Formats: sequence, C-alpha cells, structure tokens
Amino acid sequence: MTLVFWIVLLSVFLGFFFWATNLLRTEAEGERFDAGLAILEFGKACPNEAIRQVLMSADGEMVFLRLWTGRTGLMRRIGNRTLCHLVNPADVRVSAEAGSRTISITFPAMKPMSGTFTFRSEKEAAEVGLWLLGSVSASLPRDFALPTHA
Repeated sequence: MTLVFWIVLLSVFLGFFFWATNLLRTEAEGERFDAGLAILEFGKACPNEAIRQVLMSADGEMVFLRLWTGRTGLMRRIGNRTLCHLVNPADVRVSAEAGSRTISITFPAMKPMSGTFTFRSEKEAAEVGLWLLGSVSASLPRDFALPTHA
C-alpha cells in the first residue's frame, strides 16, 4: 500500500513538472507586448508624452502609440531589450505592401525599428499610416501656408 502511494505521488509530481515546464516554454515562445506593458514601458522611456491610443502588429513585435501631441511613438522588443522611439517625421518612409493589412516602415537612421508589419485588419494598418502622416502635419509650423488649388 505504501509503495502504491509513493508511485502515485511521484507520478503526480512528474506530471506537474512536465506540465509547468511546457507552460513556461510556450510562454517564452509567445512572449509579446500587451497594451498595459507597452504603456508602462513607454511611460518610463518618455515620461512627458501622454498616450492616446495603442495598436500592435499582428505578431506583437511592434507597438504603435498615438500621442496627445499628434506625434507617433514606437516600441519594439529585440531579445530582452525594448526599444522606444518617437517618430521624427523627416526620418520615416512608409509604403504599402501587396496585402492591404501590411505596411513597410523604414527609418534610415534607426535600422532596428525598420521593417514590414502586418496588422489584424485593414483598418488598423490604415490608422497607423494616418498616425505617421499626422506626425508630419504636427511638425509643420502653425504659420505654414498650405497651397490652394483653385
């Protein structure tokens, strides 16, 4: 009877051990940003910027933050590090890819932030594109004369 008890106890312990290690491995493979973590990390990096909205790429690799100043912030996880960047409108190139849910963003001065990003929907991709365009308009001086087409 004692032997049966110890065998059952050992098998339960081993089963729990394998379940827990598999759970940790799955969590490490799928390590992604969530909205709360993105807000906290970006708040540490840029404490004077208020966040208005957060959108993530479909794979969770890049987080796009719309700021109250009209600018756009970016966060990217590379290994154990998190890169935070405020978009300078003069240093960004955006192009649409073949799929309407995919955009390509290039930063000549910041190669680690560049890449092609797929979003969950066409609406999210268009919204991020508009945020980046909004960063350009937010950087224009107030007295800048826009051309009129008559």
